Amino acid sequence: MKHASIVLAFAVAATAAHAVGPQRGGPLRRTVCEGVFESGSGMAGSLVGETCSLKADSDAERLVQSVCGQKAVCRVEAMVRAADPGAIVKVLGVRQVAMAPAETSPYLERVAGRLDGVLAPAGAGCDNPQDTPDDRISVLLDGLNGAAIQIHGRYCAVTSGSGDKVSDAGFQAVLRGNCAKAGVPDADLRTGRAGEKTEIVVSVPSSGPVRIDGEALVRCPIRQTYTPRWWIDGSHTFRGRYPQ
Repeated sequence: MKHASIVLAFAVAATAAHAVGPQRGGPLRRTVCEGVFESGSGMAGSLVGETCSLKADSDAERLVQSVCGQKAVCRVEAMVRAADPGAIVKVLGVRQVAMAPAETSPYLERVAGRLDGVLAPAGAGCDNPQDTPDDRISVLLDGLNGAAIQIHGRYCAVTSGSGDKVSDAGFQAVLRGNCAKAGVPDADLRTGRAGEKTEIVVSVPSSGPVRIDGEALVRCPIRQTYTPRWWIDGSHTFRGRYPQ
């Protein structure tokens, strides 16, 4: 029994020494990875941004995959080793910052060519210096971040549309999506986590005012005072910069 006890004590001591000894790759340290999440296939692993990687089929990869959609922008708080600061060893926290840019349907793209812009009620016009985004109808169906429309203080993530053939002779279309008070995150509306399902009727005649849900509108110049931040950020033309 004495011999067995000595052997057991030696094994325990060796295990303890291994546990406290230097770990391969050096000590763990905390880091933050943020960027587009790309989930690989097979043994390829996944990437967060351009510098952080997740080992294929690891607990860390599965955790991030459960929160972040493919091509979405994600923020991951993680532990890495000094010798390989880009390889995530453990995930401390993860959240999806923004959804992947939505693909605009061909029909919405055609409607966008006739409708995208900032409009005002025909009776009020565009020239009141006190006007804000809540006084406008802002339409961006071919935006960098997906199709959207803000009707006064109500913002809608547009997910689909259908209707007449888009032509110079005029047409009517129905836009479908989820809407809520302006300020609710677009990602929550686009995934259905927030807002309510809504249909918006758009009429573009051959002549005369455009109508959205029956309201006659006039087109306004793009001005910082009343053009929403989301619209200017998503515009292919302005890309986040208001005109001077």
